[in-house]
Amino acid sequence: MLQNSQRRSALSLGSLFIVATPLIGLAANKPAIVLTGDDYLTPTFIAGRSYSNVFSILNSRKAESYDERAGRNGGSADYTVVAASDAVWRFKVAWRYDGQPAEHDQEVELRDAGRTYCDVTGGKSECQPSLEASGLTYNPAIWGIPPKQLIAGMSWKLAIRQAWELGGKNGVQTVTVVRVDPLTRSATLMREGSGEGFYSQGPTSGEPSTVQLSRNGQSESFDVTPGISHWRGYTTFVKGIVFSDELLVTRDDLLHGKDGKTVSVAGRRIMLLNAAPSPTL
Repeated sequence: MLQNSQRRSALSLGSLFIVATPLIGLAANKPAIVLTGDDYLTPTFIAGRSYSNVFSILNSRKAESYDERAGRNGGSADYTVVAASDAVWRFKVAWRYDGQPAEHDQEVELRDAGRTYCDVTGGKSECQPSLEASGLTYNPAIWGIPPKQLIAGMSWKLAIRQAWELGGKNGVQTVTVVRVDPLTRSATLMREGSGEGFYSQGPTSGEPSTVQLSRNGQSESFDVTPGISHWRGYTTFVKGIVFSDELLVTRDDLLHGKDGKTVSVAGRRIMLLNAAPSPTL
C-alpha cells in the first residue's frame, strides 16, 4: 500500500476466481468445516505470488453560484510477495497514477496485521499507520479485529480515533456482515460511520486546509472549516484480501473568503477499487 496524498493502492486477487461449486459427493457423515473470522478476513501470503488492482477516487465540491469543482485520481498497481511471516508481509511494488510517471521496484512492508505501513526501499525503514480507505488487506485499524465467527446479519462497532483517508477524527463506525461464502472464504461487509474534521492519510500528509472555487471565469481562495463526514459502502474480501471495494463519503463544509464572506459547500468523494488481471503495467 502506498501512503501519501497523491498515492492510493490496494491489492487484487491476481489469478483467484470466485466460483460457487455445489457440495457433490461428500459423505453424509463427514463433519462440516467450521470457519473463523480469520479464515475470511486474515490473509495468508506466499512468496512469489503476484496481485494487481485498479483504483480511483472522485471528489467534488458544490456551492451556490459557483462552478462545481470536480476531480479524479486513479491508476493501477502490481504487487509481488517477497516474504511473509506472522509479523511482516513484504512486497515488491510497481504502480502508476494516470497522468504521472510510473514507479517500479519499490519495496514495502505491512506489519501488525496490516495496521502499519513501511517503505523499506533501498534498506530504509520509514513506517507510519496504515490509514487508507482501502488497501491490500483487511486492516483492523479501519475495520476492527476480525470476530471469531462471521454470520450474515451480525454487526460490530468500533472507534477510529485518528483521521484517515476518507474520514475525520473521533470516528464511530458500524460494520455489518452482508453475506459469507464458506466455499470461497469470501465475505461482503458494509461499513457506515461518521467522523469530525479534515481527512488525513498519515501524520505528515493530509487534506489541504484551503480550496479554490471559480465563478464568471474568476478564481477565489477560501479557508476550509470542515464539517462532519458520513461514509457508507460495501467491501468484499476473499481470504483477507480486498477483492472489490466502494465507498461514498459526504461532508458539508464552511468556507471563509479573504474578504470575510462565508460560503456553504457540499462535498463528496467516491472511492472505487477492483481486482485486475496481473500485471497491469
